[in-house]
Amino acid sequence: MLSLKGSIGVMDSGIGGLTVAKEIQRLLPHEDILYFGDSANCPYGNKTAQEITELSRNMLRYLGNRGVKVVAIACNTISTLVDVLSEDFDFEILGIIAPSAAYVARSGIKRVGLIATEFTIQTGNYDKLIHALDPQVQVTGKGSPLLAGLVDRGDFSQQDINTEIRTQIDTILDRDPQIKHVILGCTHYPIVEQNFKNCYPDLSFINPALEQANAVRGFLQENGALAEHGQGGFTICTSGDPQVYVEVAKRIGMKDPTALEQVSL
Repeated sequence: MLSLKGSIGVMDSGIGGLTVAKEIQRLLPHEDILYFGDSANCPYGNKTAQEITELSRNMLRYLGNRGVKVVAIACNTISTLVDVLSEDFDFEILGIIAPSAAYVARSGIKRVGLIATEFTIQTGNYDKLIHALDPQVQVTGKGSPLLAGLVDRGDFSQQDINTEIRTQIDTILDRDPQIKHVILGCTHYPIVEQNFKNCYPDLSFINPALEQANAVRGFLQENGALAEHGQGGFTICTSGDPQVYVEVAKRIGMKDPTALEQVSL
């Protein structure tokens, strides 16, 4: 049986995974959350699989040394490698793509767009996992080389963000004009979800963060490791500027962090 005392680890290439941490904080208010964002190396989506794997192992080793009981990989790019990464660690590692694929299949959506990093699109993991549950779903994906990096800067008023959103979503709609639902296949994207909605008010955007938070809760329940008492601490560790994380956490409505740490892996 897992220890009740361990934290829930949440990791991402930058600030985007705070969208997952927010949902975990809301669903599991008594749990301690240990967040790691590798902003010094963000974005991951333009790197090779070998580079992403090594950077991710560094974060997982750090979280493991801090005694986490489970880790949510709050990054679609890293989640494409979850099976490889899980072989190296003795704690549970949960990716974000499988819960999102299950949501699409469960919702009965038959045509879905996907905007993600170029690496995530190239792996085809969303297509594979969605088609394993419902082969009739048509997935139209487009990779963005810029959006995660633009969001990670923390300047959400940039016109560059809207320009990149329109460039990629227009391409998806050109390929399939009947699409009404688009998966935000990078956890950075929900931070600027309002930008997506302003640019495309007739589309429905799917945020995978809630589905992953539900998966974390389900795992802890099954293993008798849910914390039922306590305030629920929230520690932010990053290889970048911690203040950006504080500002984003406030922007998306999270509780204030109880500790901030700048870490060099």
